[in-house]
Amino acid sequence: MASLLISPNSCLVLLGVCSFLFSRWISTRRLNLPPGPRPLPFIGNLHQISFHNQELRFAEWGRFFGDVVYFKVFGRPMVVLDTLMAARDLLEKRSGNYSCRPRFVLLVEMMGWDASLPQLPYGPRFRKQRRLILDHFTRGVNSFRSTQRDEAYVLLRDLLETPDAFLQHIRRFAAGTIMKITYGHTVRSTDELYVRLAEEAGMGTVTGGSPGSVLVDFFPALRHIPTWMPGAGFKRHALRTRIKVRNMHDTPYEMVRKATAAGTAIPSFTSTLISDNLAAGTSPIHDEEDIKGVAGTLYGAAADTTSATLATFFLAMILHPEVFAKAQAEIDHVVGSDRLPDFQDRTSLPYVESVVKEVYRWHCPVPLAVPHRSIKDDQYRGYDIPADTMIIPNVWAMTRDEQMYPKAELFNPERFMNQNGEEADQTDPKDFIFGFGRRQVVLISPFQCPGKVFADANVWLVSACIIAAFQAPVSCDEFGEKVVPPTQFTSGFVRHPVPFACDIKARSSLHSGLIHQAINSMAH
Repeated sequence: MASLLISPNSCLVLLGVCSFLFSRWISTRRLNLPPGPRPLPFIGNLHQISFHNQELRFAEWGRFFGDVVYFKVFGRPMVVLDTLMAARDLLEKRSGNYSCRPRFVLLVEMMGWDASLPQLPYGPRFRKQRRLILDHFTRGVNSFRSTQRDEAYVLLRDLLETPDAFLQHIRRFAAGTIMKITYGHTVRSTDELYVRLAEEAGMGTVTGGSPGSVLVDFFPALRHIPTWMPGAGFKRHALRTRIKVRNMHDTPYEMVRKATAAGTAIPSFTSTLISDNLAAGTSPIHDEEDIKGVAGTLYGAAADTTSATLATFFLAMILHPEVFAKAQAEIDHVVGSDRLPDFQDRTSLPYVESVVKEVYRWHCPVPLAVPHRSIKDDQYRGYDIPADTMIIPNVWAMTRDEQMYPKAELFNPERFMNQNGEEADQTDPKDFIFGFGRRQVVLISPFQCPGKVFADANVWLVSACIIAAFQAPVSCDEFGEKVVPPTQFTSGFVRHPVPFACDIKARSSLHSGLIHQAINSMAH
């Protein structure tokens, strides 16, 4: 009969583990934690979290428990922030304590996003990469206007010629604008190699699960299980995605490196940094992996969110032709009919500006942002927030805050009209839908990100030009009958409208002529 005796060493280990768990339980019991749902032993609140559209469940908790909600998953403390006030109080006003990231085992350590700025822990490498983007965008933000304008004109032409493929045209525009600036490459089709590599890497990443929410993030030792074991599907998927992420970073970089060495590279973010290294000789200024990581971040982040936002714009305009007509009347009055709107017209088109703001707010592209982490113990509103707590900004709930946005479910640009300066600053959704504090890509006084300014300019210019040159878009079935597309969005890190049909036509031969005239005026 096998012995049931436990060795003295095993007893000591077991006693030590039990003592640790008991002391942690006692210390947690002494804390005045924010309110939240009651957890179960070991799994915590895992059983109460939906794996799809988590922002909806978190918003539901916020309505019941308040805008700062505490919960746990497998022993990890988490806090959801459901209002803009709470997010700004912690993530911006106390950014020194909340600018770090949780450990993302799947995303960073297994899929290979370790050189990506949004996932880097706050420290020297983060600040170095942030500086690279800051230097490039602050030097060249105005010089990007011609590229943005040219790519917008190509989009208008594509919509004029093949309106049924509007979602593909949007993707090409979003990829083409940032690809030109990041790598100096002109994108002519979404089937191009560089676009496919980025989309494959992005799709593999988002289908793996949200950062910080998959099982291996809670139990890092799971990353070491053999790929042949049952339940190791996540690891097999991560290894396949890692190859795609590597290709996404390496392939366009090598294209630019070879062109720079040959003296044929088109000026871009990547070619500038490679040129700096070549000029420095044997002591390169910039780490090659940092260049690849920052370039990949610029491309990946801008392309997906821009295409999601523009698709949301089309859906909103189909559902609200009266808004489209009012914005079009404003453009006709201010700009006239002999040219297309341009960047200098923006301040003179307050209703068009309100339409863009409402598109951002109505269905924000990144509903939960990327989680933050508290570095040390903190207190907020009398509640204790322990060190190493994952902080989740529920951006979707913030855009549905009835105190800030009455009748928030409605698409209503008028909510942004005739606001005073303070009110406009507090409610402008583009100031928070892409993140908070130092974890935005780059800071400009006090929390302004040049990448965000660039993306916002893209969305505004395209929206204004479409409103100016086309009839209100409609959705039709296979028989040509008008239908109302459902207001449905995909679940994931970036939310896209569920694909819908859209037909868009030029207002007149005069307006189609303006588009062709704009194409002919492009710099080649």
